[in-house]
Amino acid sequence: MSTPKKLITEIISHVFERQGWDATLIDVAMSSDIRFGDYSTPVALKLAKVLGRSPQDMAILIIEGVKDNRENKYIDFDSVLYQSGFINFRMSNLFYKEALQAILKQRVYDSEEQEGDGKTVILDYFQLNIAKQPHVGHLRSAVIGDALKRILLSRGYRVVADTHVGDWGTQFGILLYAYKKAVEGNEREVDAIKNDPFIKLQELYVKANQEEDIHEKGKTEFAKLEKGDAENRAIWKWMVEISMKKLEDNATRLNLLSFEEHRGESAYEEAMPSIVLLALTKGVAKKTEDGAVIVDLTEDGLDEAILVKSDGATTYLLRDLATIQYREASYDFWKNLYVVDNRQSHHFRQVFRVAELLGLEGVGASEHIEFGFMKLPEGAMSTRQGNVILLEAVLDEAERRARAVIYEKNPNLNNIDEVAKQIGLGAIKFFDLSHNRRSDIVFRFEDALSFEGKTGPYIQYTYARLKSILRKSMDETGDSFPQEILFDADERELLLHCVRIPETIQRVIDAWLPHMLVDHLFELAQSANEFYHSHPILIEQDKDKRRALLMIVRAVATTLAQGLYLLGIDAPEEM
Repeated sequence: MSTPKKLITEIISHVFERQGWDATLIDVAMSSDIRFGDYSTPVALKLAKVLGRSPQDMAILIIEGVKDNRENKYIDFDSVLYQSGFINFRMSNLFYKEALQAILKQRVYDSEEQEGDGKTVILDYFQLNIAKQPHVGHLRSAVIGDALKRILLSRGYRVVADTHVGDWGTQFGILLYAYKKAVEGNEREVDAIKNDPFIKLQELYVKANQEEDIHEKGKTEFAKLEKGDAENRAIWKWMVEISMKKLEDNATRLNLLSFEEHRGESAYEEAMPSIVLLALTKGVAKKTEDGAVIVDLTEDGLDEAILVKSDGATTYLLRDLATIQYREASYDFWKNLYVVDNRQSHHFRQVFRVAELLGLEGVGASEHIEFGFMKLPEGAMSTRQGNVILLEAVLDEAERRARAVIYEKNPNLNNIDEVAKQIGLGAIKFFDLSHNRRSDIVFRFEDALSFEGKTGPYIQYTYARLKSILRKSMDETGDSFPQEILFDADERELLLHCVRIPETIQRVIDAWLPHMLVDHLFELAQSANEFYHSHPILIEQDKDKRRALLMIVRAVATTLAQGLYLLGIDAPEEM
């Protein structure tokens, strides 16, 4: 069925069409204060300015037109009133009955039109580096990217997720140098590294970065790798293989949807020379006296973009250009989105501008979905300096704390270990996604693993409580709503939260901000808990009223579970 916003917009559009007014002035939104109505529009103010009339006169004409409109079965709003510059609409009891039954028959995020149909979105996220254990700072890209993928899929988009693993560049030259230095003539060290590669390689990397000339040594080893040195290639290949297995293990533990692509930066090695040739041929790039290849973007305020360094080594920028070329040729994408932290903003502005100059994609098709940096209270995390909290350690601690709470409050719960995983992971994901992605986050265990207040476990518990009501009542809902029942204010507010979900999802896609859905689900959970306390459902004596209340409970539970799914969070039925 149509969302209320679309419905009201269509009705006002009919009025404007008959009057010959400009329909682009129509702007309908959820009311900020539901005491005045469910939805509101400032269209009378806008129209008054255009026509030189008073807003109240225009509001009267619009409201009369709405009431005369017989083309839509939901014309009988409970009220359509003008107040303080806004026309406020309160949806009818009939609308809520139809909406309730629609929610129980389909996914709550479905709408009549799937605007993503026929559009492909590339999502680049969870970009781990080879031979390094993921730490809590990698969480942001993973959970934001996965939530966006789930949300886009719900609206009919084709989504291609790519980890775009970091497996090329000078830092891997540093790792090669550190490894070769450690194992030279030392078979015992070789065995130790292979028995616990990530811990040992990370220790070697941290130690190597303490050497004064390490950057030059890393550049030398990477140059040898690029030129096909057999020893460096063999070591690098082994590192990539064990790293990809580690990435898949972590993605599984984070409950991420599967990735369609695992193309690392090295996958574009053969494509890079043609990009350089294209840039030089088109006059977009030039060679400097020392042999570097650069694109001068100073007029765009973006400095010089380096494609090839003076020593012949390629750059991240060149590899990202080759990636765009591959993705456009392979998928003809509508959007190519990079879920990467905001420290890379300048880099991506350079990449997109050079791609535009080279004609590699449609203008504006690639976007940087930047997110704020996650740091520790004492400052930024750095693998190079060795001050990180490993992701596995955070997940282990989350499960441990969740299990302890379950043993305290519900020790007879079935599948305690599985539920503890769901609650612990839900707490971590919700903590991250509840922030506006552009905000920096200070990671503290007590905040990330809180189970009280605005948290994932609070919403999970609300869902479990509603499912408990349905189990105790044997879910006596049936398929049709009792005809004589009228919704009270609390019931209408609760259903309005459910009905608005598709509109919130569209707002998320418009701005790539998952926290909007988080906020919506939290408000729904709060309303559901208030409803639970104010409506004694299980002791209601009127059978029709009881059935109506249970239908509302089922609709809210359905909405919460499916909303949590879009965030990548499980909804256990018992806690």
